[in-house]
Amino acid sequence: MRPLRFFFVTLVCLWVAGGCQLTVGPRIAIVGAVPDFLMISAACLGLFATPRGGALAGFLAGVLHGALAGANLGSYAVSRAVAGFLAGTMNTFEFESSPVVAFFVTGVTTIVAQLLLMFVAPPPSLISFLLATIGSAVYNGVLAMPLYALLRRILDPLPR
Repeated sequence: MRPLRFFFVTLVCLWVAGGCQLTVGPRIAIVGAVPDFLMISAACLGLFATPRGGALAGFLAGVLHGALAGANLGSYAVSRAVAGFLAGTMNTFEFESSPVVAFFVTGVTTIVAQLLLMFVAPPPSLISFLLATIGSAVYNGVLAMPLYALLRRILDPLPR
């Protein structure tokens, strides 16, 4: 994979995810579970990157998410950078990634990022936050599968 292509795809993907985060996300909530399009993008991009590239994608997603939410940028940036790093670490293992792997990786990284966010910026109601996190992790995992398939066609095309 070429780094320049990855960089531009990351910028476009995060830009579109940020727009979806503000406009579409709250409208398609299911029983309190709101999809986190920026987290989905960071996790899927991390599957195509090195751990450093995944951390960078997560960091950019966290800064954008913090800016859009009007919250503390640092807490979102750190939690998403760690999640992106974990997704990027998956490339060091010897297995073939697929949309099903993207489902599980996105779900786990969502839980990790939200738990880190919980410790940095404690929510007012812990139980409802944890239940919403589990629901969002499943929701993010489902939405990550088509994004992973699209990114695979763009970032990792078959040789001709």
